[in-house]
Amino acid sequence: MPVITLLTDLGNKDFYVPMLKGQILGALPNANIIDISHAIEPFNIAEAAFILKGCYKAFPPGTIHIVAVDSEQEREPACVAVQAADQYFITHDSGLVSLVLEEEAVQAVVSLPFSVEDMVFPSSKIFVPAAVQIAEGKTLQNLGTAARFVRKASLRPVVEESIIRASVVYIDNFGNAVTNLHKNDFDLYGMGRKFRIYISRREYFDEINKFYGEVPEGEKLCLFASNGFLEIAINKGNGSGLLGIKIGKPVLVEFF
Repeated sequence: MPVITLLTDLGNKDFYVPMLKGQILGALPNANIIDISHAIEPFNIAEAAFILKGCYKAFPPGTIHIVAVDSEQEREPACVAVQAADQYFITHDSGLVSLVLEEEAVQAVVSLPFSVEDMVFPSSKIFVPAAVQIAEGKTLQNLGTAARFVRKASLRPVVEESIIRASVVYIDNFGNAVTNLHKNDFDLYGMGRKFRIYISRREYFDEINKFYGEVPEGEKLCLFASNGFLEIAINKGNGSGLLGIKIGKPVLVEFF
């Protein structure tokens, strides 16, 4: 039973997502279709990359990920299928793949063929057919021509001798502000030193909690979430809203 995931900016109001699922099931009646999210901000490939990066390793080998989050249309758009971590990623060649697979060895990449008409709804006309063929056992070499995907600047923070310059990259459903600072990097460069995590010139944290309930309701805190990234929150509250934190806000970690 093939596992096919969908990550899109299509929302849940229109017929687009059900249409994709219907196409998949029409060709693969036993397919296991998993919705990662359809609430990505339109065209926001960084947000899509962050969500996919946080969950793809939990899926079994052979999983096929369709990522239908379109970048601004270019004159010569491209679509790719990528094999890495024994899984498959089908999406626009917008740099999203490079953000997701920063630390993975890529096994194969192909550029998927298409006509101009296919770009009206590429998720339906390019991505789903490619996913079906992979699920049926075809190799990427049978689907297109060997290629390299576009690379974008890393989502990782900037590290100096005693400072890590991170930023908020995502606001979750609870209003928690998630940064691009992973616990591995914090431990590696912090080396057990004391620290302050600044969210403004005057407001900072000098400890990291293990779970939300360690502070009273309504109190702010920071902790490493289940995906390993540092987040700023308020226990039982909307941390980003109450603290005035938006995506892109700098977060400075100083060790001493």
